[in-house]
Amino acid sequence: MATPLHAGAWLESEGQGFVSSGLRLRSGGQEVNGYAAYGVTPRLTLGLDLNRAEAAGGSSAHALVFARLPLRQSDTGWQLATELSFGLARNDARWQPLQRITLSAARGFDDPWGSGWIALDLAREWQPEGDRAAVKLDATLGLNSDRRAAPIVQLELYQPDQGALSWKLLPGLRWQLAPGRELLCGLELRSAGQDRVGLHLALWHRF
Repeated sequence: MATPLHAGAWLESEGQGFVSSGLRLRSGGQEVNGYAAYGVTPRLTLGLDLNRAEAAGGSSAHALVFARLPLRQSDTGWQLATELSFGLARNDARWQPLQRITLSAARGFDDPWGSGWIALDLAREWQPEGDRAAVKLDATLGLNSDRRAAPIVQLELYQPDQGALSWKLLPGLRWQLAPGRELLCGLELRSAGQDRVGLHLALWHRF
């Protein structure tokens, strides 16, 4: 079974890493993101999480550094890890400190009907100097395929302490461009905002 290129419950091997860049296109705006993770030691992965979104109603961005620590790492079964993230977030023109703690669980599977992986990332984020606080849940189901394209489905839930639950559903396909490098193309369906349907593109690379 192929190891997933991007799953927060797996630590990066020492001296190896993963980078990704993504773009979400909507008729009224766009969102770009960047992500990098590097194995400093067998039990410590450090990384960077960048995001910027623009829409008719305003803009937002964040820049976070994180440390991923193992809770359970095994050749089989569920993998567990936690991430501690610190950085800055901006709504329109004001930047404020942002903190996040994440619990990640993932496992690969290889059944008669197919192989792939499932990953869950539950996060709590807050701004010590502001009133922004929320719970996030990201779920990913990725399937392997002998053909060139392999399906993937991602679900993102966002529940602010003061506000309504919002969700995004991202079905797509992964194409292997080279060993350790994949292109993801798909749709973005979301419950909030003026544009409910968009296009999702991402490039994943392991080194």
